[in-house]
Amino acid sequence: MGDGPQPVDALLRADLMAAWRLQAPSLLADTHSSRLYRVTRTDGRGAILKLLKPEGLGERAGFAYLGWRDGLGAVRLLEQTDDACLLEDAGHQSLADIHRARGDDAATPILCQLLPLLHAPSDRAPPSDLIPLERHFRSLFQLAEKDGPYQEMAVWAAWHARDLINPQTRQIPLHGDLHHDNVMRDADGIWRVIDPQGLYGDPAYEVANVFGNPGGAHLFDPGRVMRLAEAFAPVLGCEPLPVLRYAGAHAMLSTAWSLNEPDNANAAENIRERVAVAGYIRSLIA
Repeated sequence: MGDGPQPVDALLRADLMAAWRLQAPSLLADTHSSRLYRVTRTDGRGAILKLLKPEGLGERAGFAYLGWRDGLGAVRLLEQTDDACLLEDAGHQSLADIHRARGDDAATPILCQLLPLLHAPSDRAPPSDLIPLERHFRSLFQLAEKDGPYQEMAVWAAWHARDLINPQTRQIPLHGDLHHDNVMRDADGIWRVIDPQGLYGDPAYEVANVFGNPGGAHLFDPGRVMRLAEAFAPVLGCEPLPVLRYAGAHAMLSTAWSLNEPDNANAAENIRERVAVAGYIRSLIA
C-alpha cells in the first residue's frame, strides 16, 4: 500500500525546486499567508522553502529583514524571489517548548540574549521596504474610528501608540513579531528567530507580542507582566513603561487584525484573549 505513487502537491513550485536544486519536500505548515516545506539541498543539508499566498505578500518585508540581518540572531535567507524564499532550517525545538516545560524563568533570558543580536548595528543600510510603525498600526487606528464594542479600548490603545510613535528618537530595523513560537533552536543548540514582519521603528516595540504569548492564565499574573517589562527594558535601552504601553497597544492591534479575518477559526478566541490582555495592561499602567 505504501509503495504506490505518492500524491502530487500541485501547489509546490517545481520551478523553484529545480532552480534551487531541492529534494524531498515535506509540507510543514499551510497557513492563511503561506505554505512551508522542509526540503533537502544537494549538499544534504536541510532548508525551509516558504511560498507566499496572495494574502501573505506583505511578508516580503520580512524577507528583506532576514537578508539585512544575514544570520545574526535570525535564520539566514538563502534564496529569494518576489513570493518565495529559501531559509536555513532553524531546527525542531521552539522556545514555546521551553516555556511549556520550564516557564518564563527559562525562556525570558533566551529572548534577552537574542535582542542585542537582532538590534546590533550593521555596516549595511536598512532595507528601504521595511514597514514603519505608523503604517504597521494602521488597522488599530482604523478600529478606533469605528463604532462598536471594541472602540473604547481601541481609542485607548491608539492614543498610546501615537504618543509613542510620533516622538521616536531611535528607529532601527525590527523583527516585528517576536514571540516564543518564532524562536527556534537548531541542531547545534543555537537559538535564532524566524518569521519576521520586517518593521522599522522604536526598539521598545520589539517585545510587545511576548506579553500575549504563549496563551494561558499566566498572561494575567501581575508579577509576570512586571518581570517581563523590567527584564526587557535595560536590554532595549528604555524604561519599563514604554515596553508596557507598546504591549497594551499591540494587543488591540492584534484584535483589529482578527476582526478583519472573520473566517479564521481562531479569530474569536484571539479577540477575547487579546482584549483581556490589553485591558489588564491598561489597569496596571493606570
